[in-house]
Amino acid sequence: MSLISIWLATLTVAFGQLDAMGSTRVAVVDIPAVSERYEGTADLEAQFEERRTQFNSRREEFRDKINRTGRTLQEQLKPGTPEFEQRQKQLVMLEAELDWFTQVEGKKIEQGLAQSLHEIYLAIHAAVEEIAQERGIDVVLAADRLPVEPPQSTTQARQQIVLQKVVYWTPRVDLTEAVITRLNERFRARRLTTPNAAGPK
Repeated sequence: MSLISIWLATLTVAFGQLDAMGSTRVAVVDIPAVSERYEGTADLEAQFEERRTQFNSRREEFRDKINRTGRTLQEQLKPGTPEFEQRQKQLVMLEAELDWFTQVEGKKIEQGLAQSLHEIYLAIHAAVEEIAQERGIDVVLAADRLPVEPPQSTTQARQQIVLQKVVYWTPRVDLTEAVITRLNERFRARRLTTPNAAGPK
């Protein structure tokens, strides 16, 4: 059975089960659209851009020291002398320090970004849950649209199709705008009460 057949069969079973329940109310949310338009996302992106800038600046400082030390080693010191060996040792230590800094600090930035993305999703999930409960909705499905640009390969086309979780929905069951509004209202209110606060909590 092809991937598309499996996908269609899964949807048929899922919606068949919902129909059998009779009173089940279903809605959809475009998660990528919500994340993109959530003001907390832009705020976090600005924070991490600042951290990346600081990281790159510090790394360039290391590289400048390494380059200066290397030039002194080649142009001003005679091989075999104590001064040459001392400067050579310093160069090796600087390179090791740069490697350590790049790995450790780079990992911290990556972990921080991963945690923030997780928090953004939790904020979206909470808003979806609240709105669904307020409107008496039982099931909310993640829905997104195929990219406007045509796929560049058969593999890419298959991936885009298989990743579609909902084939069709009417605007009346789409909670996307309501979720975006709820998230941004909450984010602005939190910024007013705690100006230095950031993120999607």
